[in-house]
Amino acid sequence: MLKNRYLLLLAYIGIVLCVLVFGMSTYAYVTVSLGEEDDPIEIKTYDRNVEVNYVDTSNVSMVNAYTGQKIVKTFYIENKSEGVAYYDIILENVINDFANKEDLIYNIKSDNNGAVIYDSVLPSEDITLASNIKIDVGEKQTYEMTINFLKTDGDQNENMNRTFSSNINVIASKNVNAGEYIYKDNTLLKEIVTNAKGNTDIKDFNDNIDGVYYTNNAINGNTTYFYRGSNNLNNNVVIGNLCYKVIRTSENYGIKLLYSGKYENNRCNDVEFGDKVAYNTFSNYNAYVGYMYGNVSSDNYEAEHKNISSSDIKKYLDVWYNSNIKDYEELIDKSSIYCNNRSMSAFKYNNILYNLNGYSNLNTGYLLMNNYFIKNDKKLLNYNCNMDDRFSVDNEFGNNKLNYPIALLTIEEAYFAGLDRNKPNNNFLVSDYDYITMTPAYFNGQDAYNFVITKNKVIPSKVSNLYYVRPVITIKKDTKILSGNGTLDEPYILAETKAIETEESDVE
Repeated sequence: MLKNRYLLLLAYIGIVLCVLVFGMSTYAYVTVSLGEEDDPIEIKTYDRNVEVNYVDTSNVSMVNAYTGQKIVKTFYIENKSEGVAYYDIILENVINDFANKEDLIYNIKSDNNGAVIYDSVLPSEDITLASNIKIDVGEKQTYEMTINFLKTDGDQNENMNRTFSSNINVIASKNVNAGEYIYKDNTLLKEIVTNAKGNTDIKDFNDNIDGVYYTNNAINGNTTYFYRGSNNLNNNVVIGNLCYKVIRTSENYGIKLLYSGKYENNRCNDVEFGDKVAYNTFSNYNAYVGYMYGNVSSDNYEAEHKNISSSDIKKYLDVWYNSNIKDYEELIDKSSIYCNNRSMSAFKYNNILYNLNGYSNLNTGYLLMNNYFIKNDKKLLNYNCNMDDRFSVDNEFGNNKLNYPIALLTIEEAYFAGLDRNKPNNNFLVSDYDYITMTPAYFNGQDAYNFVITKNKVIPSKVSNLYYVRPVITIKKDTKILSGNGTLDEPYILAETKAIETEESDVE
């Protein structure tokens, strides 16, 4: 009897151990489906065998945090299906009680053209870290995610012994049209994506190697393709009788274009862009760095930068849109976002200390002045911005404050494109005519400064100074190429001049 009980106990222990081992295995090794049965992902593979393996577990946690603490998580993704697949990397079940969220950052590195993200702030809620990441048949992408509790010169006592916890998950891309539009024939988007060299984690990003690259340092981690390099790039397009440079794709695969003059003699030329305009007529308050702004001389940041009044440059661009784009609205993507990044950062510049104020006439430093102009750190490049600074007409992730889908170049876009204040070059954004961007630099107690591009340099300048205007618009992802190869002599023709067609019909 005793012997039988002993055998039963051993059997019970064996079963428990088997269950535990099996449970641990399935926790570390899962299969990602490419879509539910009632909501299929429209890509040309249905093998659904994309596998994710976590070297440890999917959980990433920092408990009783201390400055300088670092956590590294490794996982890999392998496509064993018979076709190309697209996936998202998400953080779920997020707990983040850090008082100052800016102290806690993450980096993602990968090989084989996976997502690469540098020095981004960890969220307080579930979030998509990277999305629409392509993985070819038989490809294996290895990831390393690092979380750092930064040690700064400031007082960090409020953040000590705090907790961050979440789970890394990999799911099928939610953009069901990703595969369809990337491979849609005769579109400008297909030209861009199929010519992409790789992500921004190249050996030396400081080199201006002409080409198309991509990054996931963008809104919602979306894969964003961008042109980088000289004026020899095939990124010239024509709509009507106006020329544009392709800058990049947007967060939803629209294509952002920078106005580059009139189409004359069957060629795109770097010609005078038109009027000289001030970003804002007045510059004596922090509010005037905004594409829109709130109550000047307020006693807090929120009131100063609330999106109530249009800047002078926004008013000018609305008129320009009606004069030059209205007849081609069938091509325009009205969901695109334009970043007027008003995030703040403390720094010293020309022996003046800039603080985190942001209102009235108090000295204020804005983030991108510190990241790009002072630090000149390429790893900080990011197409993202705060919700209030995401100017849009109609986008669930934007502020929806625009009347028309038009704005200006940002300094992030200029740096991604290879323009560098320390290295004058033949970048495709260089012009004989100085022009404005929509990116704030600082307020020095007397005047608001935004960035401008002057000759082949990026410099801060008073918002009340006059500069040429190069509007930025976004065209739809399914815009077709009628003719051309993207060079200056043979730009991509996306739409013929409607005025000419009207005149010919009148003559007939």
